[in-house]
Amino acid sequence: MGFSKYNISFLPRCLLGIVITVQCSRSFCDDEAKPKADEPVPVDAAAAAKEAEAVQRKARVDFLVEAIKHFEVRVGEDRVESKLNPKPLLVWNNPVSGTRIGILAMFSRNDRPDVIAQFSFNSPTTVINEFHNFYGTDLEMKRGESTLWTPSTSSTKWNELPNADIGAETPQQRLIQMRRLAESFVVEDNFGWDKKELNQLRLLPTPVYRYGNPADEVVDGAVFVYALGTDPEAILILECVKKDEMRGWRYSVGPMSIYPITAKLGDEVVYEIGERKQFGVKNSVQYVCPYQLADGEKIPE
Repeated sequence: MGFSKYNISFLPRCLLGIVITVQCSRSFCDDEAKPKADEPVPVDAAAAAKEAEAVQRKARVDFLVEAIKHFEVRVGEDRVESKLNPKPLLVWNNPVSGTRIGILAMFSRNDRPDVIAQFSFNSPTTVINEFHNFYGTDLEMKRGESTLWTPSTSSTKWNELPNADIGAETPQQRLIQMRRLAESFVVEDNFGWDKKELNQLRLLPTPVYRYGNPADEVVDGAVFVYALGTDPEAILILECVKKDEMRGWRYSVGPMSIYPITAKLGDEVVYEIGERKQFGVKNSVQYVCPYQLADGEKIPE
């Protein structure tokens, strides 16, 4: 049986109705899926937590950077200012102690380190400041009008590296030499307040600071860190120096910890210092103390 004229014209109209219905349904679903203009866009909870942590971390690092500016170091009979390096040498953490944020800072004259310091959050509301003397005995540290530290001795001294290769011609070549020299030291830290744990510290292969001038006695110098996590527990300073028309090497090892530190070069112990649980002692070999907030200063939440 054939289609009548009516029946033939009805089929396209039915199909058109179906298409319109489907399109309207799609449009309705799309509208439902889109957030309204006044509704917040959903954010992944983990990403939001990570972003909040990064904001807090930056605020705390900025706080530590500003806190250390309250301290002033002067050296020598004439009390020449040892200037604070404007930026931290390192931002670090220690998974063993649980310290999540700390900075390594430096006071220097003519770019050469005199005092190396650490400021860190020992708890969410407690900051510890720690200063170590790489200059000598004629040193004074003040905060405002108060003299806090006049060490009677230094925890480090300079030693020659007699068997090292002659210092290379270029900074790039000397950096390779210094990295190899730093790798030849084995540094251990007997870490822990009550229960001790002997740790071989990890050398951070890139020096945190570099200085020197080919026209001066110290042609090149570098500060290397031996760390738990990235927390500096010991420092090695290497210098390439002019000597008898040659370029020789010398080194200085020092602690960045109150716990016992031992350094070996080959089988020989070349540096050793015992535990020093001394806090706020004016003539101590180091100065360690909880940080006192200045007027109007607040620890970031």
